[in-house]
Amino acid sequence: MFTFFDALDIALVTILIYQAYRLVVNSRTLNLLRGLLVFGLLLYVSRLLGLATINFILSQLATVGLFALIVVFQPELRSLLERVGRPTQREDAPQVLALNEIARAVERLAERKIGALIALERQTPLGDYAGNGVTLDASVTSLMLETIFARNTPLHDGGVIVQHGRIQAAGCLFPLQQEASGVRRLYGTRHRAALGLSELSDALIVVVSEERGSIRVALAGQLSPDLSIGELRERLREAAVTAPPITFNPIKLLQRDKPISKTAAPKANKPLEGNAKLEDSIHLMDKANAD
Repeated sequence: MFTFFDALDIALVTILIYQAYRLVVNSRTLNLLRGLLVFGLLLYVSRLLGLATINFILSQLATVGLFALIVVFQPELRSLLERVGRPTQREDAPQVLALNEIARAVERLAERKIGALIALERQTPLGDYAGNGVTLDASVTSLMLETIFARNTPLHDGGVIVQHGRIQAAGCLFPLQQEASGVRRLYGTRHRAALGLSELSDALIVVVSEERGSIRVALAGQLSPDLSIGELRERLREAAVTAPPITFNPIKLLQRDKPISKTAAPKANKPLEGNAKLEDSIHLMDKANAD
């Protein structure tokens, strides 16, 4: 006899299957599951047909392969578990202010065809990647971002990490995507770095192409098509809905920040604060490039 608890059991199993599908769809985990399905099918067929030798080899590979999969796909498994445990939080006003500054900087950089790579931390900590760059701890402003990515500067080729409403580090090295050989031909280093970081975290990465001045966004291992500045703002707003709240007081930050010297270059691995007189620095760099 079909009871209420039977219906509840079926509903819970359906929800679990659907959530599992959402976690693995459009990711490398889906390819892993397909491979496991093919392997299991071969093992079953060899046992059904009485192919003793093949069945023995596949059985031994299954035992060793289980541990090998855990080692090889450790980043994907970690990312999967992090996605399961992420809480959902709402967007707030200070976060919108920071995202608007990022969008304004990206628009100007794209117009001048200056490459840029900006990673916005959400739930997955990016401290390990910030550690290999230059610590800044500066407020998020368009002038600061334009100065960092200006041509012929030490931090131009690296990535910027934005944590808790501040530019935590610049000149950071992100892991490159190595999945398909076609990625090397289609995209440059910045796009591959954005894809690689987005596969290992839930960060939102904004990429500006130095060759075409196009704007793209990498999220969950997927790279968007070319975006207009309006579409970029919409992508940033949508991603911010599930990101951790950014809590900071812009007035206090401006009071605390110290101006950056026009002649002194930032030293590696030492904090650098400030965003005053950055517009003068940009003009000086543009003049040097023109010469």
